[in-house]
This record gives sequence, C-alpha cells and structure tokens, in this order.
Amino acid sequence: MKVKILNIVGDKTFKGLSTSYKKHPKYKKYITSYKTNLVHFEEKSFEIGDEVLISETKPISKRKRWILKSRG
Repeated sequence: MKVKILNIVGDKTFKGLSTSYKKHPKYKKYITSYKTNLVHFEEKSFEIGDEVLISETKPISKRKRWILKSRG
C-alpha cells in the first residue's frame, strides 16, 4: 500500500494517509476515500509529505499494525 506521510508522531511512529478510488455502483462517479494508519519505522530520514510503501504486520502496539517496507 502506498501512503503519504501526514505527521510524525514520535521517534518511531508516523501517521500515513492512504487514498483509494472507488466507482459508485449506481451513479458511476469515482469516490475518493481516505484512511490514516499509524506506521512503525526505525530510520529517521523522512519528512512530512514523502510517499512510502507500507505492509501489514503483527500488532506492535495497541493501534500500530503497519511497518515501513521501502520509500516509494
């Protein structure tokens, strides 16, 4: 999943914004949906607005279920 970094929360966490486009079944108009995820990472070489690739993993904390895969 490709996400955009919204905010760096702590030393090892950032909020990622993922977008998806779906077509409405009746009106055939494309709808954009947004979701924010808390992502775990070890490096500190990111800035707000960068695009990265994340993948799902086992639970790291109460709300963190994603880990950084690579820079996108």
